[in-house]
Amino acid sequence: QGAQGGAQQPNGAGDGVSLMAALAPFVTISPSLPQLAHTPQMRRLLLAALERAIREIIQPVVERSVTIASITTRELVCKDFALEPSEQEMRHAAQQMVRSLASSLALVTCREPLRVSVASHLRALLASQSLGLSSEQLEAALGSLAADNLELGCVLIEKAATDRALREIEEALAPQLEARRLSLERTGQPYFDAAALQAGGRYPAQLPDALRPRQAGHP
Repeated sequence: QGAQGGAQQPNGAGDGVSLMAALAPFVTISPSLPQLAHTPQMRRLLLAALERAIREIIQPVVERSVTIASITTRELVCKDFALEPSEQEMRHAAQQMVRSLASSLALVTCREPLRVSVASHLRALLASQSLGLSSEQLEAALGSLAADNLELGCVLIEKAATDRALREIEEALAPQLEARRLSLERTGQPYFDAAALQAGGRYPAQLPDALRPRQAGHP
């Protein structure tokens, strides 16, 4: 999944101190930028810029990604597993789907805003530093630093989105999961939603056969 295939992941983001501590070992300054690599406090300033950028965009990105992923997963899993008696099967499918959707949405949504935000915060933090760079050189350096550390921020945002999506889908599917569990406990019979097969029910008869709920369970 995107950033997860690259560098080792830092742990999730908590308060400011723990976030910066999580990011610190992974921050990268290219040797091709000697003026910046040898600037006192450069690593600390880059870390601060990255932390500010993550905090600036993480909430809206996670909110949007999780909302879309959770609603989509709930609707599709409830349809495809309408006749599935196993609580575990339904939960596993929902977890796999919502994790994949939330991760992909978060990565697509955050990448460009995060890159721009890191460069902007770093530019502001470096304003008081004497770097001996022209404005063109500085902009090129800022772009390089933001790009080199982009995956680090994306991994943290992706993790926050997937963790929250897993919690939300469990809550969203609680009634359906409970119905399957109680059916076995109270009647000794596996769960079966006859309404899913009835004409005029929730799932239109016009659905292609491959997309209709099946009495034998999911396809």
